[in-house]
Amino acid sequence: MEFMIDCQRQSVDRRSHGFRTFLYSFTMNRRRETRRGICLEGSHYVDFHRAPMLFALTIAIMGLSCTDAFFTLMLIQQGAQEINPFMNGLLNISTQLFVSAKVFMTAISLIFILAHRNFWLIKGVIRTHHVLPVLFIGYCLLIIHELKMLNNVPLMM
Repeated sequence: MEFMIDCQRQSVDRRSHGFRTFLYSFTMNRRRETRRGICLEGSHYVDFHRAPMLFALTIAIMGLSCTDAFFTLMLIQQGAQEINPFMNGLLNISTQLFVSAKVFMTAISLIFILAHRNFWLIKGVIRTHHVLPVLFIGYCLLIIHELKMLNNVPLMM
């Protein structure tokens, strides 16, 4: 005898989604760990990120990205050139567009990395969230380089 299980619900969804649901999702989320081992193949997403170091690195990287944009604009005023062709094109259109795009692209990249932090970048070796310290160190080195350039470039009047 065969049994057929219908997993589709036919009734009306009685859950309501509003502002209270939105706030609840930030304070009373349920998924703090990945799913059970049997279900791990499909999803590594979690609702609650208890990794203060990743949060601190994310905020620091955003701050360094904004600092990089500021220093880049200062260097361009003193005669330097933007070597990234895409960002140079945005800079030629508008300074506000350049800064907005830089901050937006950094923010979207960081959100993507954090959302996929439990995924393997290289299976069994590097997880996705291991990219954050590398980005932080890279931005620190870039800021140091820009500071050295700012000290060596004579001011144009």
